[in-house]
Amino acid sequence: MNPITKIVGALQGVADHPLNRRRKFKAVLEYGFIQVATRLVPGEVCVPFPNNTRLLISPRMKGAAHYITPGLPEFEAMAFVMHFLRANDRFVDVGANVGAFTVLAAGVVGATVMAFEASPDTFQMLKRNIGLNSLNDRVQAVNAAAGRTEGTAQFSVGLGTENFVATNGGAGESVTVKMIALDQELAGNPPALIKVDVEGFETEVFGGARQTLKQPGLHAIIAEKCNVGNRYGFDEAKLHREIRACGFIPCVYEPFDRQLAQASEETEGNLIYVRDLATASECLRAAPAFKIGDLNV
Repeated sequence: MNPITKIVGALQGVADHPLNRRRKFKAVLEYGFIQVATRLVPGEVCVPFPNNTRLLISPRMKGAAHYITPGLPEFEAMAFVMHFLRANDRFVDVGANVGAFTVLAAGVVGATVMAFEASPDTFQMLKRNIGLNSLNDRVQAVNAAAGRTEGTAQFSVGLGTENFVATNGGAGESVTVKMIALDQELAGNPPALIKVDVEGFETEVFGGARQTLKQPGLHAIIAEKCNVGNRYGFDEAKLHREIRACGFIPCVYEPFDRQLAQASEETEGNLIYVRDLATASECLRAAPAFKIGDLNV
C-alpha cells in the first residue's frame, strides 16, 4: 500500500472510531503525537483500560499503539465481551496476544478465562498483564496455538499483533510452538463465549472444536472474517456457513445503543455469533456500563 494512502487511512480510522465521535480533531492530533512519542520510548508503557484495569504494551510492537489510541481498537467486539459476560462466566480467548480481551473479561467483568497465545514473547506480555491486574486466580494462560489436532507448528516472529501460524516456511523467521485442539482442552466443558482471532487460521481452530460448537452451553462466538485465510487456501465463507449450521446467528453490535442486529452474508470484520438473538439482546441491555476515560458505555 502506498505510504500516503496508509497514513490517510489510519487517520480516518481514528477520526471515525466510536470513542472519538465527539472529539475527532483532537483524536487525530493525539494519534499523531503518540505515533511519534512511542518511537522514542525505550521500554513499555502502561495504558489505562476500562474500569481501572490496565494494559502493559511495548510501543515498538507492531499494532500495539492502537491500544494507546483509540484505546479499544476492536470496540464493538470488546464492548460485546464486557456487556455479554457476567461474573464467573467462562471465556476462552484464542489468539490472546498481549491480553486485551482477557483483561476485559476477567478484570472488568470478573469472568474466568482460558487464554491461548502461541508467540513465546507475546505470551510473556500476556502473563505480565494478567499479573498487573491481579488476575492470576481468574486466568489460565496457555502458551500454544490452537488447531485441528494436537502437535506442534511453526509460528512467525517479529510481527507483533500480526504473528501467525507459518506453513511452508512462508513467514521468514519462525519458532516451533505447541499446538492444541480446543475439543481436547475444553473436554466437554464449553465456555459461554469464545473469541478467535488467529490471522487467518480460524478454519483449523474451528476444525479442532467441532464438539465444542455443538455444546448448548456455548452461547456466543467472536470470529474474524476478513479473507486473511487466503494465505492458507481456506474458504472463510465456508467456515462461517459451518458455524451458522451449528445454530449460531451472525450479528453486529452497537454498544452505545446496546443493539444487536443480524448481519448480512457480506458482512466482514469481527462477526459476533449468538445462539439466541432475543436472549442475547436482553443480556446486553441489562449489563452495567463500563467506564473508559470520560465515557460510560
